[in-house]
Amino acid sequence: MKRFFTKYFLLLLLVLIGEGTFSQNSLLVNFGSSTCATPNNASFSIVKNPLTATPILLADCNFSAQIPNYNAVYIAYNPKDNNLYISSIQDGTHSKVWTLNIGLPNNIGCPALIPVLPENTYNYVLNNFEFDNNGNLWAFSNYNPFAGTCLLSNFDLTTGTTLASKTVQFPVGHFPTDIGNGDLSILPNGRLFCTLGASPISQLYELPNYAGGFIPDTAIYLQTMPLNCFGMAFLNGELEISGTNGVNSCYYFDYDIASNTLGPVQTFQNGLAPIDNTALVPVVGATKKLSSSTVINANTANLSYIVYISNMGNVILNDINMTDDLTSAFGAGNVSNVTASFISNPAGLVLNPSFNGTTVTSLLAPGQQLHNHILSSVNYQATIQINCQVTNLVPGVTYYNSAIAEGDIGSGPSFANISDSSNNGNPTQAVMDPNNNNDPSDPGENVPTPYVFPIILTVNFINANASLINSTSASINWSVATPTTSANKFDVEYSTDGKDWKTAGSVVITSDLQSDYNFVQNNIPSGNIYYRIKEIDDDGSYVYSRIILLNNNNAQTKYVVYPNPANNTIQVIAPYGISGNCVIELFDATGRKLLGTEMNTSSIEINTTTIPDGSYLLRINHAENITTQKVLIIH
Repeated sequence: MKRFFTKYFLLLLLVLIGEGTFSQNSLLVNFGSSTCATPNNASFSIVKNPLTATPILLADCNFSAQIPNYNAVYIAYNPKDNNLYISSIQDGTHSKVWTLNIGLPNNIGCPALIPVLPENTYNYVLNNFEFDNNGNLWAFSNYNPFAGTCLLSNFDLTTGTTLASKTVQFPVGHFPTDIGNGDLSILPNGRLFCTLGASPISQLYELPNYAGGFIPDTAIYLQTMPLNCFGMAFLNGELEISGTNGVNSCYYFDYDIASNTLGPVQTFQNGLAPIDNTALVPVVGATKKLSSSTVINANTANLSYIVYISNMGNVILNDINMTDDLTSAFGAGNVSNVTASFISNPAGLVLNPSFNGTTVTSLLAPGQQLHNHILSSVNYQATIQINCQVTNLVPGVTYYNSAIAEGDIGSGPSFANISDSSNNGNPTQAVMDPNNNNDPSDPGENVPTPYVFPIILTVNFINANASLINSTSASINWSVATPTTSANKFDVEYSTDGKDWKTAGSVVITSDLQSDYNFVQNNIPSGNIYYRIKEIDDDGSYVYSRIILLNNNNAQTKYVVYPNPANNTIQVIAPYGISGNCVIELFDATGRKLLGTEMNTSSIEINTTTIPDGSYLLRINHAENITTQKVLIIH
């Protein structure tokens, strides 16, 4: 309960919608009156940019028809239904509750109609209250000033029942004078702060373990307030803690959560009187990490990124989007083969089919909403994978890249845009918001994702192939460009499934001018055998040749086509012992022939670099015996 010492109380809704000053723009909800120290003129107001030097009063909503003054009245925002709740306990025995729809998620302002009588009346009295992000209502009661304890209870406003209670122990030497004066604020990430007491002092606390279990929660003392304070709201990583002397002064303090520092006293916005506060907190967070990289040649690599977007606040975000400008990281004309796909999409978002990371950088289709952060659901987040090929890379250079998440709330004059530049790492709360103040856009927290193109190794493979000597032995041959400076040895690796690899043996490099090499493997397995050559430098660096396939099966009667899906090449291997020319043709889904070539050896490599991603038919014509095989090409 708010017991302002003049026995008056005020409801004032202040909605903070910063314009360009903050990357996250919270809405302050404050109950009071339209002018400082006028308790019989209860109202709530919407203020734009309240933490700037020029706050703008968007709306002043009169509430004097519902209550005679602002004494013993409080307000809270419920993220679960996007409504405000105002409760009067002026009769000392009941909680009379009004539910206010202020237009979320669209234009924010005064409700069209506020009923004079409350929608609900409950037979209990609560001291201060606030909803957490799951829609649970928390309130203080039963204070023992001698022991420094009280109850913090979870109430169901629908039924009027107490769902759970926990004892709060305040630290010795810092017992609050009472729990009727003050306020509490629950951040969307779950942290709970409160200011309690008055005449002579108000004190600021954090309750670290208020939810769940039966073990009492020990309050952490943070600060003695210089003046009596009756309201509190969370705004952009800070607490705004407000009060009035009831005569001629209405004021507030900023408390920085990350640094635990209290700012100087400031005049409350637009001449309004602050008593009880809550907050509408639009927050969007983003992370990005490099999940894989493959060097293609001396200046080209295939990269795969994972980006994550999350609504970390307590209001629905409109026009949600995430942009990723790959050109800004790698330079114009250096990015190609860009694709984007969802890894997980509980938010039900739709990707922008035109995204290419260069001329079109919006990952999401326009006009979508992202649900607020309700823990009972997971529809406030999505994870996207971005693949691309980048060329003209310089060895040893670090390339930094960020994804930017954006959204807005309201419309018209209440419009506010928010944004967050991605932090590097896996998508966790600790990465997106390292200081845990529920503001992921703090300076220093937006670390771009790095990629270092490796120094090119000393060996460049020109060719590699394998052939049967007999049913138990194979000859593996390869050629490299010379000189092979700093190269140490080759490991010949083999696999029967193309996934699990073993070392067949090694060839030591004795001359940096030797180009051609050979290795014989005995006791080879039957069936398909995959080979690759691993060159290892003196410093341990290494590079692989392409994978080659050898079939050790005299009974083989079918052509082998691999890999499938293919990227830039398709290998075709003839059955063992077959002779005569063969014609290889590739057709698209419409039956149009894209290429044709003759195969007059035991194997052939087909270049598919210029063929778009898709499903194709490979036709093999040998001695009028025609076979076809479906092939997927994915770059």
